[in-house]
Amino acid sequence: MNVFVGPPNTGKTKWLQTLDFLLGDPGANPYESAEAEGLAEKYAAAGAVLQIGEDAFRIERRWTEPGAKGKVFVDGEGMPAREFQHWLMEKLAIPVVNFPKGNPMSGQTWPELGFRSLLRHIHRQQRFWGSLVDLQPDAEFHASLLSFLGLADRVYSEDYGALVKLRLEAMSLRAKREQYGQTLNDLAADLLDDDDVSLGVSDTTIFAAQQRLRDTVQKLQDKRMHVLAEASARTIPLAQRSRVESLSYARAEALEALTAVSRKRQAAEERLKDVLTYRKDLADEIDRMARAADAGDILSDLRVTHCPACDQALKAAHDPENCFVCHQRLPDAPEIEGLGVVRLRFEQDRLKGELKEADDLLDVLRRDVKKQASEAWSAEQVLRAIEVELGPARQAVAALAQADVSAIDVALGQAAERAKQMDRVTAALELGKSLTAQVEALEDQIRPLADRVDESFRAIDFDAASQWLEDGMNAYLEALNRERPHTWKHSPVEIDLTRSSVTFRIGRKKWQGALGGTDTLYFLMAYNYGLLSLSPRPETHYPGLAIIDVPGEFSGESVGDKENFIVQPFIDLLNGEALEGAQLIITGSAFTGLTGVHVQTLTHVHIA
Repeated sequence: MNVFVGPPNTGKTKWLQTLDFLLGDPGANPYESAEAEGLAEKYAAAGAVLQIGEDAFRIERRWTEPGAKGKVFVDGEGMPAREFQHWLMEKLAIPVVNFPKGNPMSGQTWPELGFRSLLRHIHRQQRFWGSLVDLQPDAEFHASLLSFLGLADRVYSEDYGALVKLRLEAMSLRAKREQYGQTLNDLAADLLDDDDVSLGVSDTTIFAAQQRLRDTVQKLQDKRMHVLAEASARTIPLAQRSRVESLSYARAEALEALTAVSRKRQAAEERLKDVLTYRKDLADEIDRMARAADAGDILSDLRVTHCPACDQALKAAHDPENCFVCHQRLPDAPEIEGLGVVRLRFEQDRLKGELKEADDLLDVLRRDVKKQASEAWSAEQVLRAIEVELGPARQAVAALAQADVSAIDVALGQAAERAKQMDRVTAALELGKSLTAQVEALEDQIRPLADRVDESFRAIDFDAASQWLEDGMNAYLEALNRERPHTWKHSPVEIDLTRSSVTFRIGRKKWQGALGGTDTLYFLMAYNYGLLSLSPRPETHYPGLAIIDVPGEFSGESVGDKENFIVQPFIDLLNGEALEGAQLIITGSAFTGLTGVHVQTLTHVHIA
């Protein structure tokens, strides 16, 4: 136990403030507050020795050295403050976890629980005596406590993080699917009957609407044929009707023939285009082969003179019959020189053969394209002749049935457009099915993961872990009563710890509403005592260090007469064999008469 003793303004708090800065504060210097103005210029650096297990490390901060601001030097090696916190967590064997800020399903990014968050519990500053850990959000306080109790890495496990991520993704997809369904219903309202819309857009309603539309189109087509037949009967003489009918059939056959020929012509032209591209590639490759042969003739006499790795000149091999680079036996010179030429000539011959085949195929394809063009021209001439002969009959029928046919054609056009819209709605329904399939796939991943997470949570004994801290805090309060009877008159401390919250109670009340000023001092000291008592437990991750800056006054009452009294339980705790190597650094105005402690007395009063 180390105590800083001295009257007010002798620098006790500033020493602890410097130590806090050494332990990874990201600021530029340890004296950035207005009341400490000038100290950063007075001092250039600070250092301390950390004993972690059997290893000792010297840490330094150098805030006046160029390029050193924001860095922590560990045994002379500088690292950023955040990296130092990771290094310290690793050395202390405290797992680094990410924890949710509030509701895990809020969608917010989970921040990292760093050493500075834990230090808020280890170092009780003079200005923070209003709560267990002042100005620390509840979620961060809860995560820090779980970390000390050795539960954080089990509560905020990778499985739990993955589960939350999958559930958020599933929720987003469900919301997207619901919104998409509502939008689709609104867009499809003009395409479906009122009865269908009331049931919502689905495969069934769309299929029924399409079937009704097909029936309507068929009726319109039948009506159009009937109108044209009546008009033909009234305008075309009986003797010419058979000729008109035969011409109509001939026109249909000519149209079909022209369509087939056009399709064949297009396919032939596309094939011709592909073969032309292929022939060009072959010709280019042959040109490259020729250039490679020319380059081989020019460069064949060049030899390796320098090492490709170190660029030093190569010495001649001892045995001229071996390669001086790979030291393998050299074959006869003509054989070496001839291998490359043979391979190159073989490739050139192969490419020339393929080029000739391509030229032959091009001749065939050009003749085919010319033939298809000729047949298409003939089919067009036949169709044109039939159209000319049918012209008078068409004009006569059109003059009589134009109004009715036009109205039917407009209705058919509207029906065709409506059918296209229904096809688009059908395609849009597939997207809704895709969203549903994605949700189902996520649910398949969520179920086994949720089972593992639930099983992991059930295996965590939160009550036992909270009991360790309860026992430590109540042991401190009992020690106070032994030192001075009836000091703590309240019920024992009770801690309700779950995977998402923690509550400290005195009896049935929360501690803030149950305690007055002096009792709050005892309670907060008990919290630091309880944390320190966790150090020997192998399951926990409390690092065996407490730093307490006791205020000169607490709730308007001097603390001086209580100093020895509130510190004696810590002395007894640290003297135990289980806490060998643990340390408490505490400030006070006197600490007279204490035994078994190291006292650092400060006497110089600093006056502004």
